[in-house]
Amino acid sequence: MSAGELVALIQGLLQSRNCHKMEVSPENSCCFCLTLRSGTILIGIGNCLLYLCMFTWFLTSSTIDTGGLRDGLDVTSLDISIFSIFFVKTVVNILLVVGAVKRIPSLTLPWLCANAVSMMIAMVFIGFTILFGTTKLNLNYSEYVTSLTIMGMVTGINLFCWIVVFTFRKNLIIEAHLDRFPSGTAELSSVYSQCPSSLKLNQPPPSYYEIEGYKECKPPPEDSPPE
Repeated sequence: MSAGELVALIQGLLQSRNCHKMEVSPENSCCFCLTLRSGTILIGIGNCLLYLCMFTWFLTSSTIDTGGLRDGLDVTSLDISIFSIFFVKTVVNILLVVGAVKRIPSLTLPWLCANAVSMMIAMVFIGFTILFGTTKLNLNYSEYVTSLTIMGMVTGINLFCWIVVFTFRKNLIIEAHLDRFPSGTAELSSVYSQCPSSLKLNQPPPSYYEIEGYKECKPPPEDSPPE
């Protein structure tokens, strides 16, 4: 292979590699007909309503008898724990909704951290129930299966919501970066517009022998064999 053909081959490989570069377009679909933004807003509002209902049930339900503030007694450690969890979850979900509406990625980070901790705790409970559900927890078979099913479904739904919010935050960061540095996007778009798949590849450059002038090199004629 001549030097010109080698240069042409390298240029063709580089050109085909540049032609496959696409403009960055982050995914924006959540599920069904929802976008990531609308899905994130729906997750935040749904969680706020869920925790509000659970907290109201804790204060008004007569099926649980824990004493403490709900019975007009002194505040117990359970009351403090329930109030703290409700406050933290409500605040992070409100921040999530505000961050999704105003497209501020930093406001979604507290929700991601809080739910990551919740999922890890749920995974620990699932593992503990699998190992010691019928022994230390004294659960029968139906209670064992029901508790694992509920915890597994709740953890799976939380994981899906976490992935949606994480992807939405990543897309916001990418969009902010592209808005901050538009020159890189313009160069990428120009490269892609100059390399459509329908166009033919450029002709390779002439080889070294074509530039210098092809000199036919024939071997000298051999002497005829002696008679």
